[in-house]
Amino acid sequence: MTHSFTYIDVGGNHAQYAVSEEDHRRDFHWSTDHGDRGVSPTFAQAQTQARTVLKDSMAAHRRSEEALRADQYSSNWRPR
Repeated sequence: MTHSFTYIDVGGNHAQYAVSEEDHRRDFHWSTDHGDRGVSPTFAQAQTQARTVLKDSMAAHRRSEEALRADQYSSNWRPR
């Protein structure tokens, strides 16, 4: 069985991640809707790793969007 979760960042953006039940090797697999995957020894660690990956990915995306907006505004501004 897989448990799905929604992560909401400080900007209000949503992303999904999932953590599976323990497999025959006693591992917990996790994945994100951004395509990241991993394996952890406990369910809690799998959740933490998935959220950390999403948090970092979403923050990087947000920073790149902010940089693009800043470039757009600075290139349009002309002193009088």
